[in-house]
Amino acid sequence: MSDQMVTIEAEAFPLTSYLGPELMLMQPVARDAIEGLDEAYTEASLDFASGIQSTGTTIDARWRVTPEHRHVLLLLYGRAPKQFELAVRFTLETARERQAFVDVAAHADTGRVSLWIYPDKEDVARAAVALQKRDVSLFGALGIGVESDLHCRTLHRLSRAPRRTT
Repeated sequence: MSDQMVTIEAEAFPLTSYLGPELMLMQPVARDAIEGLDEAYTEASLDFASGIQSTGTTIDARWRVTPEHRHVLLLLYGRAPKQFELAVRFTLETARERQAFVDVAAHADTGRVSLWIYPDKEDVARAAVALQKRDVSLFGALGIGVESDLHCRTLHRLSRAPRRTT
């Protein structure tokens, strides 16, 4: 992580939905969480609605598990239209919360996991309903498709005992 990485607490755990063999993660990340994200939401919405890519929206994502297994970080690296580095921190308080991330990793071993981000929990809920109704236009217009095949191997660490810290 660079010194410029901003860390926010997750507003909620990712909402999951299966679209055929694909596991879709829908995560709320506020527009104002970091400078440049609001513009990325706007560009992605315009690109999706018009079908014409303007400057484009590029955000890379990866996972990180803290050594004591108390937190999972979703690292978002904005590349276009503006650069930013944002960590969304999930605090794991129960075995069930840990298992949810292990299940995501297990799915990624045999199928695709895609990541979508939305400005708030209400947009995540609207996107989930749109997906159930097969309204792909609304689903895509509400957020940003960040990764179509998110690497989740790191999340398997949660199925093992945490590393000892001295």
